This record gives sequence, structure tokens and C-alpha cells, in this order.
Amino acid sequence: MEHEEKEILIRLLREAEDNSREIARVLHVVRKIERELRPQPLPSSTVFKEITMNPTIGGNTQVFTGTFVPAGSVPPSDAVYAVTSNDPAITPTVDATGLIVTGVLPVGWVESTSVPLAYTRTASSAANPTWTLSDIITPSAPPVGFPTSTTFIQTS
Repeated sequence: MEHEEKEILIRLLREAEDNSREIARVLHVVRKIERELRPQPLPSSTVFKEITMNPTIGGNTQVFTGTFVPAGSVPPSDAVYAVTSNDPAITPTVDATGLIVTGVLPVGWVESTSVPLAYTRTASSAANPTWTLSDIITPSAPPVGFPTSTTFIQTS
């Protein structure tokens, strides 16, 4: 093989190597775009946890942070959130993400001994009318005397 032919082969191999690198870069970008375009699952529920850990006593503010279920799910971009309380003395709020619920307990407020305080956070979408969420947050334990479980024994 002549020197000139070797030079041509080396040049062609370097070009092929450069082309391979460019193809790898393009494929990386294509995969990234494909991941962004892939539809995300819609949340089917939300799990809320109290982040302030303040007791359910008048004068306190309780803040709950939610996580959509399943993990990685994304609500519709036009999702609308609302939150209500089962106690008319408390007007909770929910942030624009639907994931932070705040309940301000008025000074002097006392929780009912028969019905524990509960917040209901709802979500809906005009673009996806079949998608809705309704999650209940109960910041305290059931009142004393309410059953918390049932134990069965065989009687016959």
C-alpha cells in the first residue's frame, strides 16, 4: 500500500470517527426531546404530610405538603385547586401547585370532640374533564372514644 493510500485511509477513519461523535450527540438530543414529549401520567391521588407539626390547637397554623401519586405524575397545566374545611370557623388555603395546604386555627378555637377537623383538597381540569382529585387531610387523631381498629375472634 502506497503512502498516499494510507493517508487517504487515515483521513477517512478520522472523518468516520468525527461523524460517529456527531451522531451520538444528535441521538442524545433526540432522546431528550422524546422524554420531554412523552405524556406524563396524571396523578390519581395526593399524599399530604404535615410539615409544621403544630398541634390542632387554636392559635396554631398547620401547613401540609403533598406529593402526587403515582410518583412522577404531572397534573394538567390548567389544574384548578380548592380546599375546604369541615369546620366553618376555619378557612384553609391551597397554593397554585395544589401541594401546599395551610390551615390557620383561630385563637381560642377548640376542636370538636365528636368530629375531628378535616380539610378536603380538590383538583379539576377543564382540558381534562375526567381528571379530578379529592383528598382528605385529617390533622389530628380521632377523638377519644372513636374506634381506631377492630379485632375479630372466632366464636363458633
